Parts: sequence; structure tokens; C-alpha cells
Amino acid sequence: MRILIVDDEPDILNVVGRWLQAKGHAPVTTMDPRGVLGMIEKENFDLVCLDLMMPHLNGLGLIPEIRERKPGLPILVISGVGDTRIAVQAAKQGIEDYLLKPLEFKKLDDILKRLSPES
Repeated sequence: MRILIVDDEPDILNVVGRWLQAKGHAPVTTMDPRGVLGMIEKENFDLVCLDLMMPHLNGLGLIPEIRERKPGLPILVISGVGDTRIAVQAAKQGIEDYLLKPLEFKKLDDILKRLSPES
């Protein structure tokens, strides 16, 4: 799967990107949420992994923008914020799932298997 990872923490991008690559996926990482819409319009992705709390742009506000441009593109929220209200709001916007940091890679692997086009 070609996966866009959007997070303002370089360590998260590095660890998740390397893990995904080791699992046979093709991760693309960015720390700039403002460039995400252009990226998804120019390139084909199978999944967007999106942090919610980032400088310059709230990931929660980015979800409907992604939905508008690429309605069928799955979105997985990976966040350090465990607020149930935010998770419910994100779920109402049609995300595939919501994982808390620090990541449990077993859960991430299960989600990727479920979303994989080969499934």
C-alpha cells in the first residue's frame, strides 16, 4: 500500500515510515499538513495516516477537505489526544479508525490488513 503519513513529530514519521517499509508498504511522509491536499491531488495513495494536533492546521479540519477531494481515500487518525469527543467527531467525518500514540503496531497491522486492496 502507498501510505501518506502526516505528523509534526519527526520521530513518529521515522519510526512509522520505517515500520511500514519493512512490512512491504510504500510510505510517504510529511510534516506540513498544508501541503497534504496538493499531495493527494497529484499522487495516488491507498491510505492517509493523519495526526490531529499539528501547527498551522488542525488535522480534524483537514479530514473533510480530504473527503471532498478524494471521497474514497481511507483516513486513519494517529493522535496523542485521547479525547473521546474528538474521536467521535473524527468518526462522524468517516475515518477508518483512530489509534492513540504511542502506537501499538499490532493494531496498526490489523487495520492495514483490513484496508489492503488484496483483502
